[in-house]
Amino acid sequence: RSRIILKVNSVMAYNPTSPFQPETICKILIKSNLLTVYHAKEILRKKDSLLQKLENSRKKKSENVSANEMIANPPSIIDVIVSLNLSRQDNPTLPLDEETIFQALAAEWNFPFYKLDALKLDLNVVTSTIPRNFAMKHLVLPVEVKDGILTVSTPDPFNLEVLDDISVASKLRVQVVVSPKSEVIKLINEFFGFKRSIVAAQDQFGGSGVDLGNLEQYVRLSQTDELPSNDHHIINAVNHLFMYAFDQKASDIHI
Repeated sequence: RSRIILKVNSVMAYNPTSPFQPETICKILIKSNLLTVYHAKEILRKKDSLLQKLENSRKKKSENVSANEMIANPPSIIDVIVSLNLSRQDNPTLPLDEETIFQALAAEWNFPFYKLDALKLDLNVVTSTIPRNFAMKHLVLPVEVKDGILTVSTPDPFNLEVLDDISVASKLRVQVVVSPKSEVIKLINEFFGFKRSIVAAQDQFGGSGVDLGNLEQYVRLSQTDELPSNDHHIINAVNHLFMYAFDQKASDIHI
């Protein structure tokens, strides 16, 4: 019995070793009425120089990043398309952004699309299932355990060897869902950073910590006098929550 739950047709329809070939991605976006043929031809014509430009930018940004924080995955054709700030073919008032692209890819590949929301994820599931370095190297994010099945969010659902390793390590069957790469990277950084801050704070207070469930429960921390104002670990942990909440809700703020 397979440890990885996949739609057989989706695996047979694409080469698992190269699901992100530029031509393949452009064809899917054209088929989904998101990208014009003209723009697709221009992207394919200039893809090498555009990819190199993104790679140079990535390397420059990584100069001040520690080895543990570096992302091994190089820019892809999807990153190129997003960087061009194109409009959607089916609705020019909307941007052809990363989420839209991965929604189209997930539908074509016959995988569920998963919209990541930090406030709905369990901190223990995310940070205790696999190590941070492994999660960042392979861009895999455990998001839920239910009925003996571990749901793993990733921008690359064809990375079967990695998914099999997760299944073996967790002793759970793995269900794969697709999420945008930038969101997976962001939440890996936020959750593991949050966990480090909480663990450091617990160590400072002699191990008397709080139950690590989901991020939402930590809202109450800011409403009590339990946290000394000079404790940087707790401050860092709470800041992780409110920075995320601000990013998510900023568009709802009206002056």
